[in-house]
Amino acid sequence: MAKRNLALVFLSLLLLPLYIFFSFQTGCAMVPAQPSTLPHPSPPAILSPGSSPRFSTIIYEGPAGAINYDSVTFKWGSGLSSVDPSNFTYATCLQGYDKDYTPFLPATSRSFNNLANGSYVFYVKAQDTRGNIEPTPVSLAFTIAGVVPQQAVQNLPLVPGGGGGYLLIGSDISRIAVGSDGLTIYALDSTNSRLYRSDSAGADWRDISAAVTGAAPWIDLSAAPDDARFVAVVTNGGSEIYISADSGANFSGTGISSILGAGQAVRCISISPDYGAPMREIAAGTWSGMAGGSVLINVLTGFSGGWFDASTGISGWLAPGGGVDVFAIKHSPSFASDGTMLLVASSAARTYLYMGARDLGSRSTTWNSSTGYPVEIGQTGTPLNYADISLPADYNGSTPFSRHVFASWSKNNPGQDIYHIVDYQAYRMNAPELISSIAFYGSTGHGKLLAGAARCQGGGGCYQVQTYFSANPASNYPAWQPSQKAPTGSRAAMVGWSPDGITAYAGASGTESAFSHSINNGFTWNQ
Repeated sequence: MAKRNLALVFLSLLLLPLYIFFSFQTGCAMVPAQPSTLPHPSPPAILSPGSSPRFSTIIYEGPAGAINYDSVTFKWGSGLSSVDPSNFTYATCLQGYDKDYTPFLPATSRSFNNLANGSYVFYVKAQDTRGNIEPTPVSLAFTIAGVVPQQAVQNLPLVPGGGGGYLLIGSDISRIAVGSDGLTIYALDSTNSRLYRSDSAGADWRDISAAVTGAAPWIDLSAAPDDARFVAVVTNGGSEIYISADSGANFSGTGISSILGAGQAVRCISISPDYGAPMREIAAGTWSGMAGGSVLINVLTGFSGGWFDASTGISGWLAPGGGVDVFAIKHSPSFASDGTMLLVASSAARTYLYMGARDLGSRSTTWNSSTGYPVEIGQTGTPLNYADISLPADYNGSTPFSRHVFASWSKNNPGQDIYHIVDYQAYRMNAPELISSIAFYGSTGHGKLLAGAARCQGGGGCYQVQTYFSANPASNYPAWQPSQKAPTGSRAAMVGWSPDGITAYAGASGTESAFSHSINNGFTWNQ
């Protein structure tokens, strides 16, 4: 009998991990799994009071029980009337739809459209300005039944093109951002202040501009390098940045105008990879047109500290020529370990590659402390027209041998070019013409580079702006292959690579503007 009891104890110990595993759902982390038939609570006046008096989060609007429609909106906030609502930020997760919680954001509402029939639970948890997180999220369960699935509405006309691609009709594509999932692409139309998203690698598009609400003109676009859902867009002529953690379904303003100096505007932005706690950050490069720019940072754990200036007045910021305007900014792909940011910055007459090292546990930033920085990459001249930065996947600012940077700058000056910077040595790559954007795919030892021209070279009536491809960009004498069938559009080809490097993308502005793709390294483009 004793042996039998011992065997039963041993079997129970074996089954315990399986019991623990199935007791928690995998999407909204560490929330007890719901039974197959979720409860349908009657809608009370105030739904789901918070579990902690410190937070007391409430969901005061949202569906409950069984519903027969597929578009829903949730609204929530703090039930503490004595506390400033701005002290809290919130992370949300819709079980049955999301894979995980969103980052902590100031938004207090979230909408979902075209949900499938089935059972869902919406969770929300708060974070205060000290980083304390609500221990138990509040929730609201509902079930959608009886809705006939409908094909997603396309907000743009689709025109079949060669190779199975599609034209993005009537849109001047001034920026593109390719998501890390290989499917999501964002395209910004600065001229018309429109933002589009494709969930099918550019095969079709949805207009998500209405969720932004920012005023014209819209300036720049960035997506997180490791999360296609996280996207930011610069609006209001460079005085506001809107961010979304759900692929553009909902956007929140960040209030950057409160820290902008007189005459300053945001020119470029970059979102860092996830580096744990805090989660990630957004960096904005500003300019004034008179070398009065700066770098502003917001750590995206909930904007508890807001924006802060990581440059002006800080040792190492000033270049030999004095102040600078920032035209391009990029986080290192190894940001979690090296904390490095790179800038193309221009004084009144000179252009530099700046390198900043962020202390990820504080607001501290050290600029240009490595030998040779800032690196001058151009000749004297007038302020820049275009600049771009692209990095190998294994770039690491902490190691000189891993500091390979591709940077371009363009203006009406003989020094305009693409530069390959190895540690602090800059090598001209002899680009064939004025370049508006670059995209590198690969590592420091092996990779390929795509460059988009700034304008058509065919004179009046030209509607195909050229791109160039180099299979040996690290060579002392890189070779450039022009496309034989150029992307459609008369100016500013903005280029990018799919995460696997197989497909190249290009968006252009002007006459016959379009979004194009290539599966042969830009040799031929299809719209």
